[in-house]
Amino acid sequence: MATFGGRQLIDHDNLEEYADPVDYDWRYSSDTGVAFYSALAWEAGGPVLEIACGTGRVAIPIARQGFAVTGLDVVPAMLDRARFKAEAAGLSVRWVEDDARDFDLDSERFRLIFLTGNAFQAFLTSADQEALLGRVRAHLHDEGLFAFETRNPRWRTSEGRDEDPDGLFVYLETRAEEEALPPHTNAHGREVRESRSRTYDHVAQVLHWTSYQRWHEGGAQERTKTKRIALRYTFPQELAALLHHNGFTIARRYGDWDGEPLTAASPSIIVVCRKRT
Repeated sequence: MATFGGRQLIDHDNLEEYADPVDYDWRYSSDTGVAFYSALAWEAGGPVLEIACGTGRVAIPIARQGFAVTGLDVVPAMLDRARFKAEAAGLSVRWVEDDARDFDLDSERFRLIFLTGNAFQAFLTSADQEALLGRVRAHLHDEGLFAFETRNPRWRTSEGRDEDPDGLFVYLETRAEEEALPPHTNAHGREVRESRSRTYDHVAQVLHWTSYQRWHEGGAQERTKTKRIALRYTFPQELAALLHHNGFTIARRYGDWDGEPLTAASPSIIVVCRKRT
């Protein structure tokens, strides 16, 4: 349960999005970030550690290139799905169930440690972020690379930039009314209508999403599933200071997967770091 300044931030485990790994794979099967983190693996060498690896969307392609890969995640069902996929591909990947804030892999050091899928935003408080960074630094080889991406905070401006249609890169604002997303067919063959509302906590810098998925099952009977997720937004200079004070230096920084410079219009903040000596 995350708390901020002595007050409770969320009343859920922030893992409801990952309750159905098969459907998660169905919906989030893109190769976004695979080429970027694969290139870093070739630059840094192995072994490689992915934190918050989920179902292995990026870890498995890197293992397929011959690297020794460890995937760490806190959700057992996601790891079960990752293990199934790796074994089906004939790959030997180590999967570890643990919390990124306090894991300990003994004396093992990795040449590349990364998080992707904007997983850094699941660490909602400064204490959570620092605990993660402490564990990364303890497990990173002295000449290794640490990399991750996080969504670039966006404000509504007079330019009136559109939000992205998938609802992931949005303005930091509260919208209590439900906003409909395009319907989709889930992994179980059901057509699902989805809507979302959002609340932005300006002080904690956390965007709270509530999504409602509705589908028909057994004739005319409608089912509804409610899911909640909270995401922390960290600003560029804040992120640089956080990394510096936790023993890292930013070697490279980008605004998108094409390597463009970070600007106010960039969708992401992508950083590649080294240990600060």
